[in-house]
Amino acid sequence: MGSLVIKRVKYDGDLYTYESPELSSGINIIIGDNGSGKSTFTYFIEYCLGGHLKYFNQDNETEKYLEIIKDTNNFLELDIIINSEKYSLKRFINGNIIHINYKEEYFSLPVYRQQTDTISNEIFSDWLFDKLSIVKQELNLGTKSWKLNINDLLRLIIYDQDTISKKIFKEPTNLNFVTDSLIIRKTIFEVLLGISSDEYFRKFEELKQMSVFRDKEQLKLDNFNEKFSGIELELPKIIENLEQLNSKLEARYNQRDIFISSNKKVDEKTNVISSMQEQIIQHELLLSNTNSELRSNQIEYSKILTYFQSQTNEINEVEKIIFTNEKLNLFSFKLCPFCMNEHLSKENHCLCGSEIIDKDYEKFIYTSKEYENILKHKKKSLETIQIALDSYSSEIAKAETKKEKLEIEVKEDTDKLKALINSTDVNSNNEAIDHLHNEILALMKSIESENYRKTISIERDQLLLNYKKISDRYKSVKIEFDALQRKFDKENKSIIEDFNIIYKGLITQSSADVSKAEINEDYMPIVDDGIYKNKSAGVPIRLVYYYTILALALKYDTVKHPRLLIIDTPEDSGIDDDNLKKDLVLLEEALNVVEAKKDSYQVILTTGLEKYPEQFKNFIVDKFNKKDEGRFILKHK
Repeated sequence: MGSLVIKRVKYDGDLYTYESPELSSGINIIIGDNGSGKSTFTYFIEYCLGGHLKYFNQDNETEKYLEIIKDTNNFLELDIIINSEKYSLKRFINGNIIHINYKEEYFSLPVYRQQTDTISNEIFSDWLFDKLSIVKQELNLGTKSWKLNINDLLRLIIYDQDTISKKIFKEPTNLNFVTDSLIIRKTIFEVLLGISSDEYFRKFEELKQMSVFRDKEQLKLDNFNEKFSGIELELPKIIENLEQLNSKLEARYNQRDIFISSNKKVDEKTNVISSMQEQIIQHELLLSNTNSELRSNQIEYSKILTYFQSQTNEINEVEKIIFTNEKLNLFSFKLCPFCMNEHLSKENHCLCGSEIIDKDYEKFIYTSKEYENILKHKKKSLETIQIALDSYSSEIAKAETKKEKLEIEVKEDTDKLKALINSTDVNSNNEAIDHLHNEILALMKSIESENYRKTISIERDQLLLNYKKISDRYKSVKIEFDALQRKFDKENKSIIEDFNIIYKGLITQSSADVSKAEINEDYMPIVDDGIYKNKSAGVPIRLVYYYTILALALKYDTVKHPRLLIIDTPEDSGIDDDNLKKDLVLLEEALNVVEAKKDSYQVILTTGLEKYPEQFKNFIVDKFNKKDEGRFILKHK
């Protein structure tokens, strides 16, 4: 259980400045007329907590925030309290580093994960999650993975004006089919409500890791079996063969020594014969090793060649696409893919109108120029593969040359040996010695072959052992995870039931004119069995949803929501002032339901002049009145 309290908000630049009064636990209200900076106040908080805001970008075309965009050397500071510890955060506008001050300690962390250049790969969200005791979650979304960050959690902590009320969750700035997918929204809800326990997620991450390790060991084993297919690798049998062969070799050496020692006429030529025989044996062994090396290189060359051919086929396909794209104009960004009418595209925007953010952007169709770039990249990759092929080809050629040379040398030495034996007048013992030499050579070759089989057999057995260990560990973790899953389902049933009770109790008192309400399996509210409601009903339906989450955070220690709620009340959602006040009063009702203490939570509410309940008057901490008093949030220096 963690808590986050905003104590002070500060903006400073060369042209403008702002510093809020000190905010406290409990309810804090900032009032002002339209355009005076109420929403900007909440944006300041969101941005300094690592949020991504298009309004502060240099290419933003909205005149509403020109003071910030045109200002220079401008930054935001937040004084915050996390679990009773004071921190200061500082972030420059259009900067992607958050500077943190804690007591006498100063350090900086990047906002986005791709910016990290440290071994820990830690970003600001990771640090804040650790302080709030929130386990960092990573979701597998097909070929992508998504690490949950503070930007995601803020979608149920900040009630904003920009999002359509029926969507409930604050709309992500970089909206796309991934960032606003159902799985991410459900995960945000589960993490904040503590429905996903730390133990459960840690075990889930361990299970994923074990699955990856198991697959890696399986791949190693498969590659090994493919490489040494057809070779008998039963280690006990190999060891038995080696013992028999070494015993025979020792016997042959002893026999040869007897014959040599008993030969009374051994002269210099006999010594030469022995020397040549030893040389032939060494050359034969070297030839055997060369053949093994050659076979191994040929196998690797074959694999790379297959990959080379695959890449070549892909290049051919891309070249075909480029051709058809140019000739048939299949992928025009100036035509709507549904109605085929002309579409005037906007720079750095998708066909649907959403802004393209590079770090979240994934394309499925490309222009001819982009296909050309893809083609260049693939051809460059092909060049690298060709280098590998050339390298293995060179090694194969060297091995073949070496093999050919050794074969010639063995043949020449054998011929010389035969000629020398034929020309040497030695006793019959030499024939026996020569026969023993041949037997010794054959035995040494067999022993060398068996030792090679022994080596790869031991390697195979180690791979099998590694796979069994990982596989057994995976099964063990899977059993533990399944048990946690059952426990998870049982324990979280009560939280969902409480959510429905509190939500229904509040929404039936709201301006939405509702008699029944609950959340479905996707954690989205269903009121009056889905009967259509007026647009204005969307405001209380969404507001009460946020109230309920805060109430549960105050009731359950297991809930990870930081007990902070920021509400930027809607100005143009079709709800009148009286109904808005009625719905805002329900905030106190939600807090009373769980008997909340003032110092256990913080609510920051921005609303219009006279657009708040009378009993909230004492909660007002700041006021902007641009129309009558000229008080805008930013002041000229």
